[in-house]
Amino acid sequence: MKKLFILLSVLLVLGSACNKDFLNVDEKNPNAASSVPANLVLPAALNSFTAFYDQPDNYSFVYLWYGMWCIQNGYVQPSNLTGYNFLNTSYQNNWYYSYMVLQNLDYVEQASTAKKACNFRAISMIMKALVYQNLVDSYGNVPYSEALRSSEGILKPKYDDQKAIYENLVVKLDTAMKLIENAPVDADAVGASDIIYQGDMASWEKFANTIKLRILVNQSGMAGRATYITTNLATTATVGYIGAGEGAAANPGYSKSTNKMNPFYENFYKQDGSLQADALGYFGAGQDACNFLITNNDPRRLRFYSLPSSPATGANIKGNVFGALALITVPETSKLGPGILGAYNTPAPILTDFESLFLQAEAVQRGLLTTGDAKALYESAVTRSVIYMGGTAADATTYLAQVGNQKTTWDAVPDAGKIELIITQKWCALNGISPMPIWTDYRRTGFPKGDIPTSISCVIHWTADPYRKSDAPPVRLLYPQTEISTNGDNVTLQGTISLTDSKIFWQNR
Repeated sequence: MKKLFILLSVLLVLGSACNKDFLNVDEKNPNAASSVPANLVLPAALNSFTAFYDQPDNYSFVYLWYGMWCIQNGYVQPSNLTGYNFLNTSYQNNWYYSYMVLQNLDYVEQASTAKKACNFRAISMIMKALVYQNLVDSYGNVPYSEALRSSEGILKPKYDDQKAIYENLVVKLDTAMKLIENAPVDADAVGASDIIYQGDMASWEKFANTIKLRILVNQSGMAGRATYITTNLATTATVGYIGAGEGAAANPGYSKSTNKMNPFYENFYKQDGSLQADALGYFGAGQDACNFLITNNDPRRLRFYSLPSSPATGANIKGNVFGALALITVPETSKLGPGILGAYNTPAPILTDFESLFLQAEAVQRGLLTTGDAKALYESAVTRSVIYMGGTAADATTYLAQVGNQKTTWDAVPDAGKIELIITQKWCALNGISPMPIWTDYRRTGFPKGDIPTSISCVIHWTADPYRKSDAPPVRLLYPQTEISTNGDNVTLQGTISLTDSKIFWQNR
């Protein structure tokens, strides 16, 4: 009997919130059945991914390095991050919990081979593709073909080539979409087991196709990949992509109880609404993002950040530059705002409609998609971000109509600068929402840049950490110490890993 690994969602929440039992599946009962039905495992697996991915501490380096957040005055700045020096112990739980989530999703897939269970199988395949994509984008080569085969005696899985994994993920997503399309009329209903789309399989198909779009667009800067990308996009063009109001977000029934609230919100607030220890006193606004929001008259600025309690000059948002040696005081620093923090029952974002629309705009602008209007998609993306953050469509219209503003207005930007416009606005919109695309976009495009002196270029501020290892941040995570200890031979086969030179295969800069 294949051993079942059920990961409790609590274990996936790192940092201060580490005792969650929400959507627990208990396999310790000696009287329990020897196998657990997929409809019971699926919600726990989906919630486990959400609790991990939406925990801000797990990807804090992205928000800190890319100008969005700072660590406020009075706290010791993490020297490995200010010095652009990842260690093998840095963020190593990202690896561990990713594979635990994959084990749970794989159980659902293997338990759903019957034709009537095709929708359960499709959802698990789609989510596995998303987790593996994040692993490749973080580490490059990773265990894939042998990764989930411990029941077969493979305890030290080999590492697969990152490009080959990416290509196989496209195949897996196509297969999942076909399972949905060819589902029999009497297919088992997913229903409440699906905490993301509540069993709406048409939405799952669009979600799968949007992940596929992201995987292919990530390769758009590589020489010789255009035909591969356009051919694969064409095969599922009729499926469509996540559109306005169709974003993927999880809500297993968040309630105002300890360990049962939105994971991002609960990182900062207790069930009674009071602050967690440190909480909003630790992370604060990044000055570079503040500059961008203020300079461009952004209607989201007081949703991304709050006003300082004691502004030094004027009454506007203000932050610090991560890695700077001189920091303004805590009363002068803006906190993370209500649009980022949400509420205890806010659905946890997995892939927002505005990220999808930005992806589509980029694909059209690059000529990878033959249908669609890049301007309309871009403006829809910005509009959906403004609405998500608590603004209105009218606010977005005003914002997008600023005459001559090359950071907001499509028609003010020459064709050669439109990709930069899309990526820069995407960077702004994903602040506190989805960190991995921000990191990936910078590594593959170099945007944002120019008059947005992001913290990765904090030498511009002349107060950067003098001990940093390089003028640019690492291009990847290091293989974790836990993996070196348990699968060291296969780690060694990957060769010497350099934080600055061992680039993910799609990075062409």
